[in-house]
Amino acid sequence: MPKSSSDSLRALALTGLLALPFAAPLPLAAQNQVAPTTGAGTPPGSKGELLADEGYVTPPEAIAKLVTAPRDRTVSFTNPSPGTRQYFMRPLSDGLPQLKYVGKAHHNLGGFQVDQLGNRERALTMRSSVGFEVTEWSTGKKVTVSAPTGARVAAPAWSPDGKEIAFFALYDDATQLWVADAATGKARAVSPRTVLATGVTAPEWTADGQSLLTVLVPDGRGPEPKEPVLATGPMVRMNEGGKLKTRTYADLVMTPFEKELVAYHMNGQLAVVNTKTRAVKKIGAPGYIRGIDASPDGQYFKVTFVEKPFSYVLQVNEYGTRDVVLDAAGAVVREVAKRPMRTGDDPADGPARGRATVDTSKRDIKWHPAGGLLYLQVASARRTGGNGAANTASATRMDSAAAPRRNDRVMHWKAPFDSTSASALYETANRITATRFNDAGTILFVTEQGTAGTFEQAVFLTENNTKYTVITPRRGADTTQVRGGFGGRNADGLVSRPGRTGAPVVIVSTDGKFVFRIGTAPDTAKAQNTWVEKIEIKTGSIARLYESDASLVETISAPLDDDFTRVVIQREGATMVPQSYALTLANKQVKQLTSNVDVMPELSAAVKKTVIARRADGYQFNVKVTLPAGYKDGTRLPAMFWFYPYEYDNQAGYDRAAAQNAARERRFPTYGPRSLAFLVTQGYAVVEPDAPIFASEGQLPNDNYVVDLRNNLSAIIDALDTLAIIDRHRLGLGGHSYGAFSTVNAMVHTPFFKAGIAGDGAYNRTLTPNGFQSERRDLWQGRQTYLEMSPFLYADQLNGALLMYHSTEDQNVGTDPINSVRMYHALMGLGKTTSLYMYPYEDHGPIARETVLDQWGRWVAWLDKYVKNANAPKKPAAM
Repeated sequence: MPKSSSDSLRALALTGLLALPFAAPLPLAAQNQVAPTTGAGTPPGSKGELLADEGYVTPPEAIAKLVTAPRDRTVSFTNPSPGTRQYFMRPLSDGLPQLKYVGKAHHNLGGFQVDQLGNRERALTMRSSVGFEVTEWSTGKKVTVSAPTGARVAAPAWSPDGKEIAFFALYDDATQLWVADAATGKARAVSPRTVLATGVTAPEWTADGQSLLTVLVPDGRGPEPKEPVLATGPMVRMNEGGKLKTRTYADLVMTPFEKELVAYHMNGQLAVVNTKTRAVKKIGAPGYIRGIDASPDGQYFKVTFVEKPFSYVLQVNEYGTRDVVLDAAGAVVREVAKRPMRTGDDPADGPARGRATVDTSKRDIKWHPAGGLLYLQVASARRTGGNGAANTASATRMDSAAAPRRNDRVMHWKAPFDSTSASALYETANRITATRFNDAGTILFVTEQGTAGTFEQAVFLTENNTKYTVITPRRGADTTQVRGGFGGRNADGLVSRPGRTGAPVVIVSTDGKFVFRIGTAPDTAKAQNTWVEKIEIKTGSIARLYESDASLVETISAPLDDDFTRVVIQREGATMVPQSYALTLANKQVKQLTSNVDVMPELSAAVKKTVIARRADGYQFNVKVTLPAGYKDGTRLPAMFWFYPYEYDNQAGYDRAAAQNAARERRFPTYGPRSLAFLVTQGYAVVEPDAPIFASEGQLPNDNYVVDLRNNLSAIIDALDTLAIIDRHRLGLGGHSYGAFSTVNAMVHTPFFKAGIAGDGAYNRTLTPNGFQSERRDLWQGRQTYLEMSPFLYADQLNGALLMYHSTEDQNVGTDPINSVRMYHALMGLGKTTSLYMYPYEDHGPIARETVLDQWGRWVAWLDKYVKNANAPKKPAAM
């Protein structure tokens, strides 16, 4: 049976879920007009009715307002046009995705999710927009690119010259290519052909900006395969001594029929579409295309094909692939890489852990701007010489002294891409992690990772490949963090932008002498200086062009010219709404570009505190507390805890992470539609603690999980009780995913909480036998830990009332909905107070407007009933 959007519902019905408080799906025709059945005005006496309601409900008005707040009105200038960088573009949102888009019929095929009617990836349909807004930053002029009539839009892509925007127009039954003029906003269809956007999910411009490379529905494609009325045989799986450890995938291809569906929806025709003439040129024969990349001269195409056989035990993105080069006529010139389907080894060990051999395959294959391909490859035998490699690598070898020397190389592979047409451009004993060019294609920048740190080399291709070390590792107290630019990120931090061919290039000053990098001072709660450095390529000398004063958090979004005379920055503070500015570096003069306003003033007015929790064993950690506006010290409130534990080797490891988190607190707070902070509007204290799980000597962190969990929660409650913030007799606890798992563990191993909310969690670790979260031992290596960490096995000890929610199409590894189904089954049999809400169509973390509002309606009702009013006197029974 194919796993379409309704299949998971049918499967869950077979488990007996129809007897649960189940949010039943409405017919698609009715989903535009879903009306609340109870909620905002529900009197306290009917909370139980709301909790049992089988329609979509709504929360109190104060929370509904925050859920649906217009977050898209907070504009940030981060996506400039290439070339002159004249424009900035952003999608226009109409709020949370509507259920009719999230619930549109689709297939789940081993992680390959398809909107079969629209011939596109399901995510494009769910995350689509109503248009785009283009702003000319220097004048403030704005134009709107509206979605075509009857369609929505997705996947915008700037043309190389920054004058046009290509995008997908998403109709209910088709996906088409459109192009808009950035200056006027006027859009036009460039082809009537239907795009197949299942494997390649965005249009790609050719380097000349005249055409778009895309994948089309093949000519003469027949109807979608139909499932046999009767099964043609059993579901067959065989393993004869092989060892293939996989995580617990939520969805896999299950039958020969589903393999047919994968092939049908992946099989596409590569094509070049001229945006002016609308002419369509087909390239080669249809195939299972996952990736496409045209050469700068448009004469060749690098295409990634998915290979058969398909698998029943691995997801589609793990199937074997091969990269080939096609010529303009569509003929295969060369196979350049082949990656077979994984058939062994534990994925938790990583691709090279514990191996004595050196990987000599081609890596990071991409087009050279001057023609041909560029790739990285470890030499197959000991080499000497070659661009000074031996002179620079003696102290920074990637191999140990005992291992045979294997230099890493940058190779230039020219047409016809045979065994004799590749030559080494650069060679080093360090590991090469990235390569980029300047826009002219005359300088190759190579990032190397050695034992001493990260190096950045500049190779002047027009000067006999002369090499200069641009950046050497920083040492001592200088722990500044660097980051790449708006055209792409790199470990070295050299700023990049989209180049003339569309690929990211390193920004080089107009005189050809300098490159730039941006970064921040160490993350602390007290200061964060943002800086720009200019580095002379041939000497490595560094001059600081700009440094912020740290009074506000400042982010450099994009340079507005190649000499870094002006940049776009964003400034914000804990109480200052983020705004974008054009900054002139020489005199620090700014021009404000945005006029953002606080869209959630209710939460900005809330009282925020950070409390230190100290455990009896000496460990300590931070607890973030949000309290209602106007809160008076000493007022004890019912509290809702929301958490997600992380593992650390020791206190120092936690402290480093905490320092980074503290720096984030200096930014203006943002709240997603499911932020628990909304509960302050209902009179709750919202407690979001760190919950570190520490490793003891000779043990792994998870071996202490239950004890640390209990000790953490006890320390948090004691700290907040001492400050008279909470009523320790009216506490709730919740979390999502691993936080849900931890919530249920806390409720079976502690007596602290009156109620819990657990979403999309895993509760039985025997269902994830090959590892989970950061646990790399399998069930048989860590049997006792797996059993102790499974709250399902301690369900009889549950304290408090547990509300569970789970998305019926949860695709997350290890959190199959069966976890919640069986946990509810167990708790029901034990007579515990519990509920389970299964949300149709949703993945790991609901997104549909109707779903999120429904969750809030039930959460508030649950907490009011079992936490806020937990100690209220019972009314006498009616006579």
